[in-house]
Amino acid sequence: MKSVVKTNSSKPVAVVTGGNRGIGHEICRQLAGHGMQVVLTARDPKKGQAAAKALKKAGLDVTFRKLDVTDSRSISGLVRWLRQGPKRCDVLVNNAGIYLDVIRGLGVTKDWQTESAFDCTRNRLRTTMATNLEGPFFLMQAILPLMQERGYGRVVNVSSGSGQLSDMGGHEASYRISKTALNAATCIFAAETKGQDILVNAMCPGWVRTDMGGPGAKRSVAEGADTAVWLATLPAGGPTGGFFRDRSVIPW
Repeated sequence: MKSVVKTNSSKPVAVVTGGNRGIGHEICRQLAGHGMQVVLTARDPKKGQAAAKALKKAGLDVTFRKLDVTDSRSISGLVRWLRQGPKRCDVLVNNAGIYLDVIRGLGVTKDWQTESAFDCTRNRLRTTMATNLEGPFFLMQAILPLMQERGYGRVVNVSSGSGQLSDMGGHEASYRISKTALNAATCIFAAETKGQDILVNAMCPGWVRTDMGGPGAKRSVAEGADTAVWLATLPAGGPTGGFFRDRSVIPW
């Protein structure tokens, strides 16, 4: 049985990946607060539905949709759903990501150690790239045409300072490489949509108190989400093909 999609065609639609927790969940909350219909996506239906329910309870227009960014059929299913229901996608926030380059089991979060590039396995690199690069890449490939049809779109790729070539360090190799590649994909799709009212940018949320960042991080999830929401709501003529932190351009 096909699910019935209840939408308000006059409201912009925002798709957020990995929206069930942390920065993604906060981005969903803030975008819905801006008057958008938010499609909160996650791989785990139980966690995703619970996250969407919590935001709905707060009076926000949030719908859950299961999405595995590493599965092409799952991406195609989301795009079909968008075309059949909302018939639009105004904002795409590629937030879903994984971080596997950490040696766990040391007892306290602040004592975690990052893995040397010499110890990075082929499987770890491939798994990280599949989620952190391929997922956003193929989502942009699939959703940008829908934006082009309407002549409007905002894409935000949640990247990291760990992927900056200008300040590249050692360790956490698979994560660093995946985010550097995501930055490249940002520039490529920004170039392909240049001259249209479609803005494609990357951002670094900083060190945020999430499951990934740990309790010792300096920033709240609201602070981590702020630049992503700002980029998602840029007016016409705003920047495209840039890398931002705290609403300011940072080096690639």
